[in-house]
Amino acid sequence: MNKILGTFLKVLAVVVWVQFLAILFYDPAQEGVGFQIWSVLDPLMVIAILVTIWFSFRRKTEIDSLEESGLTKDYFEANIALYGGVALLAALLWNWIGSRWSYPLVSFQWLWILIDLTLPLLLFSTGLRLTRSEAM
Repeated sequence: MNKILGTFLKVLAVVVWVQFLAILFYDPAQEGVGFQIWSVLDPLMVIAILVTIWFSFRRKTEIDSLEESGLTKDYFEANIALYGGVALLAALLWNWIGSRWSYPLVSFQWLWILIDLTLPLLLFSTGLRLTRSEAM
């Protein structure tokens, strides 16, 4: 199951990154097909962030329960993945709900850019960790 979810996260990370760059060439005003592609990707991005938060939380509790205390590489990676995922989820939901259903002017373009640049990094690193792990 970890390998399937890890592959899903890695593929979605690449798709978001390619879409972010390619939309500038095929739909610069985001009035046509680009908006429709983002409409499909947004729910998938929310699901992927929730998966990332879940596995990061499990990893963080595992690291926190170890007797070895201190600031280790694993400690930093687990905390960055967990809290970065929570922050990205909040930003994505704020912009997505604001731009689609609530009030379109609530959506910030700079926040979309930040989400689309950082989300692939988080998803790909978590996906790599999941595909390399053996235990559920």
